[in-house]
Amino acid sequence: MNERLSKLTDRLIGREWQGVIIYSPENRYYFSKYRGTAGMLVIQSGSQKLITDFRYVDQAKAQASDFDVLQHQQNMVELVCDQFSHLKRGVVGLEFGAVPVEIYLELKERLPQIEFVDCSEVTNAIRSIKDEEEIESIAKGIEICDQAFAHILTFIEPGKTEKEIGLELELFMKKAGAEGIKANHVIASGPRASLPHGQATDRVLEVGDFLKMDYGAIVNGYISDFTRTVVLGPPTEKQLKIYSIVRKAQEESLKIIGPGVRCCDVDDVGRSIIADAGYGPNFGHSLGHSLGLFIHESPALRSTDQTILQPGMVITVEPGIYIPGWGGVRIEDLLVITEDGYRNLTTSTKDLQIINVREEVH
Repeated sequence: MNERLSKLTDRLIGREWQGVIIYSPENRYYFSKYRGTAGMLVIQSGSQKLITDFRYVDQAKAQASDFDVLQHQQNMVELVCDQFSHLKRGVVGLEFGAVPVEIYLELKERLPQIEFVDCSEVTNAIRSIKDEEEIESIAKGIEICDQAFAHILTFIEPGKTEKEIGLELELFMKKAGAEGIKANHVIASGPRASLPHGQATDRVLEVGDFLKMDYGAIVNGYISDFTRTVVLGPPTEKQLKIYSIVRKAQEESLKIIGPGVRCCDVDDVGRSIIADAGYGPNFGHSLGHSLGLFIHESPALRSTDQTILQPGMVITVEPGIYIPGWGGVRIEDLLVITEDGYRNLTTSTKDLQIINVREEVH
């Protein structure tokens, strides 16, 4: 049995649960290595079943070596329930945030003697500590992002559209080894840079624009996250000011990060710097978040998260200032918490990159 399964089984026994049903693609892959798009895991003490249909049986057997693969004919839920039908009563963990309502209702109807409880806290806690294999995949992803940033600096120029920038980044990253890019790919220029998650549009880049690029490469299913903001042509005094505040907020936050530090305390450092500069209302998201098989995992660097950072956690640090009608800046690095501090996986410079623009000849 792999270490991830062992951790889940230990918690299952400790809570006196009779089993756990895994539905989400991320947890399915995490615990079994199965990457098919259909299937459910039934994990009990001494028994691991992967239930899928005809299309994926061979794939499941090849990828999920720790599981007995069962093929359902018409109704996957019915076969899942068969694994618990011998119980007169019991408690079973279920991913409340992932399982569709119709499946939950069918489970309740077929297994009235079972109490279903949310297992997300358990699975999130296990996944929050990344192993070396996971860290290696995330590190490869952010290496591709760094390479893409160096490349895109030579591509950006007035007259290009946000979509052209986004497509060039995607093409470069896939050629560099990424299997895909993260879903919320952000390319926002000029006044649109004030949109924290502004998707690329046909807007044409102009001299004087801030260009905010937030993208991530996917490697072995693991997502990386990277943000830099550049300026086309000489920056104004206000642009330099806003950029320097965001950079200071990030760098001061990095100084306190390490094992034993509470997430909310890191958030407070970065948020206070932006607030003290008069831009508190212009920074409305968390200072950072964990990631892995999903773009936003637990824990998060926010005021309400008192999780204590531990070695093996992977966390972003991404303060920003967003001014409607003017633009915005975000700078993001990706860190791995270590025994004595952290390792910054992001190597791109945080100096404001100024894109040289050619003067028109009249």
